[in-house]
Amino acid sequence: MGDVVQLRDFRFEEEISLRTIQTDALVPVEFGVGLADRQQCLLKIAELGIRRVEVHQLKGQSGASLCMMSINDAIWLNKKLLECEELSDAEIAERIDLIQMLENSNPSMLEAMWKAFTVQYSVAAFQAD
Repeated sequence: MGDVVQLRDFRFEEEISLRTIQTDALVPVEFGVGLADRQQCLLKIAELGIRRVEVHQLKGQSGASLCMMSINDAIWLNKKLLECEELSDAEIAERIDLIQMLENSNPSMLEAMWKAFTVQYSVAAFQAD
């Protein structure tokens, strides 16, 4: 007649694809690193070895741009900062809160938001010194 389909055979693949979708969502580097100064953020990103930053230009505003990084890179960076840097208790709490916000973000909503008011301008790749 027909073959029996086991749903558990398909569930694992779907979970992987959902994780992949989340890795592609972007956030501004200032948010991802947790610093207000873009230059400091880019220095910290390069120092820790993250190689990909996308520059998005704001629609209708020449010269206005956002530097974006992936959510997974931002989470990894903040975990690395918790491991490697001497932080105060308040800074540790802020980093943990930031990691939790990033982990609980809605990638499809973020993607739609960035597409609504930005255009991808370029992808910057940092070179190791």
